Amino acid sequence: MGFDLKGRITPTLMMARFIICGFVGWVYETVLTSVVLGQFAERGILHIPLLPIYGLFALILPFIFPRKTPWVKIFIIGTLGSTVFELAAAYITEAILGYRLWDYLDWRYNFFDGRIALGASLIFGFMILFYMKVVEPLTEYMQKNGGILFTIAVWTVAVGALGAEIFLRTF
Repeated sequence: MGFDLKGRITPTLMMARFIICGFVGWVYETVLTSVVLGQFAERGILHIPLLPIYGLFALILPFIFPRKTPWVKIFIIGTLGSTVFELAAAYITEAILGYRLWDYLDWRYNFFDGRIALGASLIFGFMILFYMKVVEPLTEYMQKNGGILFTIAVWTVAVGALGAEIFLRTF
C-alpha cells in the first residue's frame, strides 16, 4: 500500500501515485475528447497536463482494495464506485462552477442527463483494475529499489509541475 520499512505511508509514494494517475487521466481525456471532436481538445482545469481528480482517486484506491483483492472484485466495485463518484462530482462541480465539465449526452446508455454513461463507467473500471494490479505494485517496486533517485525524480517533477502551473497562471 505504499509503506516504508516502519509501516508509515511515504509522501514520495503518494506524490508519485498522484502525478502518474493525474497525467494518465489527462492523456485519456484529451485523447478521447480529441477523437470525438475530430480536433485536439486539451482537457482539464490546470495549465499543466494533469487532472487532479484522477490523482486524488489514486490516493484513495489502495485503502479500498488491499493488495490481494481479486481482479473481479476490483473491477466490479471500481466500476460502481467510480460511477457514483463521477455522478456526485458532476453535480458538485456544476453547482460550484455553474457549468458542466463533461457530459455523455452523445454516448449510448447515458444516465442522469448525460452525467454518467455505461461505456465511461466500464472504462473507469478497467483503469482502476490496471492501476491496482500494475501501476500500484510498479510504483512500490520503484520506490523500494530506486531509493534516493526515485525520491529526487518524484519531487523534481512535483515541484516543476507546481512551478509551471504558477508561472502559466500569471501569463
